[in-house]
Amino acid sequence: MALDRLVPSAALFRHEIFGSRHAHHRADELTGGFADLFSATALEELLGGTGLRTASIKLVKDGRELPVAASGVPDIGDPAGAPPLVDTEFVRRGLATGHTLILRSLHRFHPPLRAFAHALAADLGHPVRVNAFISPPHAVGAALHYDTQDVFILQIAGSKVWELKSPPIRHPLPSQAWFDFPAKRRDELREAAEPLGVRTLRPGDTLYLPGGTMHAPRTEDEVSIHLTVGVSRVTRHDLLRRLAEAAAEDDWFREAVDLDALENRPDTARELVRGATARLARQAGEVPVDGLLWSVREEAFRELVPEPVPVLPAAEPAPGHRLRAGAQFSALAEGDSLVLRARGRTLRLPLAAAPVVALLRKGGTLDGATAVEGLGRAELADIRRALSEFGLLVPEAPVAPPDRLEDPA
Repeated sequence: MALDRLVPSAALFRHEIFGSRHAHHRADELTGGFADLFSATALEELLGGTGLRTASIKLVKDGRELPVAASGVPDIGDPAGAPPLVDTEFVRRGLATGHTLILRSLHRFHPPLRAFAHALAADLGHPVRVNAFISPPHAVGAALHYDTQDVFILQIAGSKVWELKSPPIRHPLPSQAWFDFPAKRRDELREAAEPLGVRTLRPGDTLYLPGGTMHAPRTEDEVSIHLTVGVSRVTRHDLLRRLAEAAAEDDWFREAVDLDALENRPDTARELVRGATARLARQAGEVPVDGLLWSVREEAFRELVPEPVPVLPAAEPAPGHRLRAGAQFSALAEGDSLVLRARGRTLRLPLAAAPVVALLRKGGTLDGATAVEGLGRAELADIRRALSEFGLLVPEAPVAPPDRLEDPA
């Protein structure tokens, strides 16, 4: 599990820490660093060898950004307004003048972190995104603030010092983002937060911060590289919001109200709110729960792109197929059919395919030896083909034969 790499005990983390309190773990408490996920070498390769666009980076100092897009190198044939290619000389000068380099959404285009983000999202049940921060010596990050996401900080190189304070708002929603508040409100929130101490992260360390935890980072005498792994927790508010949207099927909710009249008659306004709440509660007893949960999941995970699928026909048949990492889909019985929905598309299969989908969800594979009660080989092959074309399956890599041992001369 990906979570096992970030904390000494995944079970303890889930039951006592997740969403409740911060936790700092040193490298010697964990399983072996993060060099396979990201490194200084990986940074240079991404910037200089992958055709990275300026939309994926920022250079920030004292809350101000350098115009990286204006410095970029346009590619012949790009449409007007397309982000240009990154100019590495501009990035080098930015770091040299004290700017922090931010690589955004590494879970989308850096394969090791894409696989890690999929695995961690599966472990936690919430979507995950990954950014990298490369800060020069003696750099001061944003002043004391909080994020609406939970975050894991993975220290890759150098060290970074984190001043922490308690959350002035527990589990803040996106509508309560720190930088959206006016300065006076931010000052009030800073005053309400209690000191939690200072933590220094060194290579291989992790720091977990629940959403709302106040923090202010700074570097010491060397360049610091760390990953920020954001976890956007799905909340009761998300469920309620989608329920309210589903209630739009009731034309009573779509009828207009007279705000002038309601503002002059607060008792009438309150009675209307009570009536709307009661009507919504009745709707909650009628809306299909499976469909409601799928609509919440579909929205929450929309930015976590599944692993790529092969785009060219295979030279020879794959030994088996497994579920595509990061694939989010619903599978609901409708009459004698199993209806799958994913990324705006729908697939209808025989209801007998339900055990196949359940097997795949549990990590199983479909190969020549797979047996499912009630389905013959030809039917299984048809289901596998349909799921592959629908984009839910990827071929398993063939197992390499063991190296031959040469006889001693």
